[in-house]
Amino acid sequence: MESIARRLERRWNTLKTDLTWIGRDLRGQKRPPVVARRGPSRYPVATAPRPALRPRPLRVEAVVRETPDAVTLHLAEGDGTPLAFEAGQFLTFHVELDGQTLKRAYSLSSSPLDGPGATITVKRVEGGRVSNHLNDHAAPGDRLLALGPSGSFVAGAATELVMLAGGSGITPIASIAETLLRTRDDVRVHLLYGNRAEADVIFRDRLEALARSHANSSLALALEAPPAGWSGLTGRLDEAVLGPWLDRLEHDRLEPSVDRAYYVCGPEAMMDGARALLSARGVPPEAIFEERFRSPADAPASAELPAEAVTVRVRAAGRDTIVPVAPGQTLLEAGLAAGVPMPFSCAMGGCAACKCKLAEGEVVMDEPNCLTDRERADGWILACSSRPRGPVRLEVV
Repeated sequence: MESIARRLERRWNTLKTDLTWIGRDLRGQKRPPVVARRGPSRYPVATAPRPALRPRPLRVEAVVRETPDAVTLHLAEGDGTPLAFEAGQFLTFHVELDGQTLKRAYSLSSSPLDGPGATITVKRVEGGRVSNHLNDHAAPGDRLLALGPSGSFVAGAATELVMLAGGSGITPIASIAETLLRTRDDVRVHLLYGNRAEADVIFRDRLEALARSHANSSLALALEAPPAGWSGLTGRLDEAVLGPWLDRLEHDRLEPSVDRAYYVCGPEAMMDGARALLSARGVPPEAIFEERFRSPADAPASAELPAEAVTVRVRAAGRDTIVPVAPGQTLLEAGLAAGVPMPFSCAMGGCAACKCKLAEGEVVMDEPNCLTDRERADGWILACSSRPRGPVRLEVV
């Protein structure tokens, strides 16, 4: 029980502090962003920062050229342990180029059944600093720093999967399809894969071998610029190509009551068109799964950020912690450094593992990221991508 003398002393100290600030305000003196407290605080404050968001090293074991613009890197954990992941997940790489750390997410393109290592497949992007660097310079023996695996674009319980992939969007799709076909006899997989030209088709031999060896699967290839004598589909994966292909699937469907899920990954325009078409055909939103890779800006915007440290109150695991956030630091970086138990995975706004509620204050959030419009409206933010504009109260739920 707190003594009367202790309560009076605490109230007197509070009154002195308030009078001090009132006097400073009247004299026009600026308040410091962080106020040093005398005596104990009712909120825990970390005394020593802890290592946080530290990627681990992966070793490049082999490099395989898939197409003129796509390369597969065979990776192994730097400490020799198996690289554990779930089909469809991705790794977040921290690549140092020209003195700058660039974060990029790449799907694991192999099946986890093929461990202990794993592969990523990187397609060259026009102007893409990391994709071009890896295509041109990756070599056996290289060390890459990575976080993860991350992501929820993984196989569920559905017994029929309709999979739509465009370009490098085939990487998580191939991993999921192969893993399911090799482990489940009750599943059917239908894959439509679109590319610009025949030379751009990634994993063609692998996909065709998978379709030949599993009677419960089908593969259709679509090319925008097909060669003479092409027998596959022609055109972009828009309504003109997708519509008839989906009609044939519906016509040939053996069990209309079977649980069906749709997996979509590829260029943004292709994915938007596919979702619109599926929705127009009555496919419920919860049956459509998407993997959208949105690379964050290489450098966070600082125009709206304070030049001095601010304090943030973070509620996690039933307790509040006062966390100092240095200029340019994310909420996740500051929270982890202060010892707050904050979940995270990809740390680049692509998986929502660090999603938390903004109870008070304002933040600047890196764009693009994986939050939906509804989540934003409901007050959710991503701690890995958010920097406070001033004092903030955060709830980790």
